[in-house]
Amino acid sequence: MRNSAARFAAAFAVACLFLAILGPTAPFTRELGVCESGAVRDVLAGNVILPRFIPGPYVHVPPLYWWVAALCVKALGWTELALRTPALLGAALTCAAIYAWGCAAIGRRAAFWSAATLLTGHFFIDAARQPRMDTLLALFATVAALALERALAPANGRAPDAAGEPRSRLFAVAALAIGLGILAKGVLGIVLPAAAAGLYLLLRRRWRDIFSLGLILTFTAGLAIGLAWYVAGYAEGGRKFLDWQLEMNLWSRFIPTGAGGAGYCAHPFWYFAPHVLAGFMPWTLYLPAAAILLAPARSRAISEPIFYSLCWFAGIFLFFSSSQGKCLVYILPAFPPLAIVAGYAIDGALASASGDTRRERWTARAFTLANAPIALAACAAALALGFAIWRGTVPMPRWHLHPGDRRALEIAGAFAARRAPALIAVAIAFLTSGTLLAIGLVRADLRRQALGMLLFAVTASFFWFGLITPAQAEQETLKGFARAIARVLPPGAAAVHLGLSDCDLNFYSPAPLEPIYRLRCGPDAPRFVVARKADFMAAAPADRACYAPILESAPVDSAGPRVLLKLNARPG
Repeated sequence: MRNSAARFAAAFAVACLFLAILGPTAPFTRELGVCESGAVRDVLAGNVILPRFIPGPYVHVPPLYWWVAALCVKALGWTELALRTPALLGAALTCAAIYAWGCAAIGRRAAFWSAATLLTGHFFIDAARQPRMDTLLALFATVAALALERALAPANGRAPDAAGEPRSRLFAVAALAIGLGILAKGVLGIVLPAAAAGLYLLLRRRWRDIFSLGLILTFTAGLAIGLAWYVAGYAEGGRKFLDWQLEMNLWSRFIPTGAGGAGYCAHPFWYFAPHVLAGFMPWTLYLPAAAILLAPARSRAISEPIFYSLCWFAGIFLFFSSSQGKCLVYILPAFPPLAIVAGYAIDGALASASGDTRRERWTARAFTLANAPIALAACAAALALGFAIWRGTVPMPRWHLHPGDRRALEIAGAFAARRAPALIAVAIAFLTSGTLLAIGLVRADLRRQALGMLLFAVTASFFWFGLITPAQAEQETLKGFARAIARVLPPGAAAVHLGLSDCDLNFYSPAPLEPIYRLRCGPDAPRFVVARKADFMAAAPADRACYAPILESAPVDSAGPRVLLKLNARPG
């Protein structure tokens, strides 16, 4: 027990340090989570049970994330870091849980690679930097699934560290995690662990365990924890609260029919498959080696923890794929079990270096084949960055580029122009990873190849999320414009927004910008209005004549400049 706690703490500290270098204080732009930050304002105002998005309706899921974010704001102030902290901590805790469980269930080396692949996967890092509840859901679904695996594992298959852990304690941990998962994102907090454990028990034909008292009590207790908020919400909001939570924001998202649901994130069944493969890069390239290693064979059965992880991934993936509403972030809880499988495959490949059996030789070949393109990519990246630093610019290709890609190249060019030490360090790290991979490929040294791949993943993560993304946010945020508005407005004056306000503009404004939906010149016309310049120019000429632009932002995105309008004179 003591060893498990120490491993958990060490992994958590490493994950926190890694996430801390990925620009957690970067400005917000138009990301969805910032649109929901008004709920944190409402929690701080005392509306704890049913906070509202300001401006906007009641929150659409239970408010655990906004409760935790409000505590972070109390400690850190109204800052980007405070809003991101719950998600960052959730991501770090998920990695730590994977590592601690892996040391007990599949071995320390496999546990290390499982946590490393999860932490450096593109999709997981991106979600960890978003101020939303999805990373907390992934954390609690992961902890519940891991605790259930240990509780349900056959006694003769347990590692020594887990053998002495009372099943009642493991069930209690699972129940608490299920309850917190429900408080983070509703019914998914209980459905996802149930999908993992249920599919595992079904495929193993353990019918008696499905209806065991321990499992029933676990899910009942977890459900009771989560339902406590729904009961409190119903006492405060009545039937309208239930209609909003259950029909509009739950049923209509799974089967998007009727008002508000039709077409909501509607995608085909296979939608998540390419996104999972892309989001798990560069570790996706190791999945063929995992398939070879885990292919059915008479001489070797898949270990129970890995079979459970496969069921865990399949249960979550099939559940979300069967939903008609498929928003991309939904699939985040499927990445922890995928990382466990990848970590196990890396460990198996390293153990197969001797190539004593046909399976081991094929596993080693697939592992080597996956590392070859990464070696080329790392060396090419190092040469390209080195050339850019030497030239002091990044040459723009002549072919058409997406505006976001072009802006990323321009930002890299700006770093190169001033010979930024961070960019030089990235170029050196890419060169080092490419060299490690190349030497490993030449010498058939799988351990050196794996280390080179890990260094590449860490370097690429820092380059994109620690350098490019924060610098891009600095160019695309309305943070400066919001502060300029605050300086211009007279003391006690408030501004409204023509239409729904931009998420970052609302976050950085001292008070929420209430929406209006047309300019007007009557006696009750607002004195100050913030609007997109295009919307202002599209207003009726008579209404537009009543206002004069006194402040204009840069065109930070495709919506163009924003303007602060002042009423020329109040009629009457």
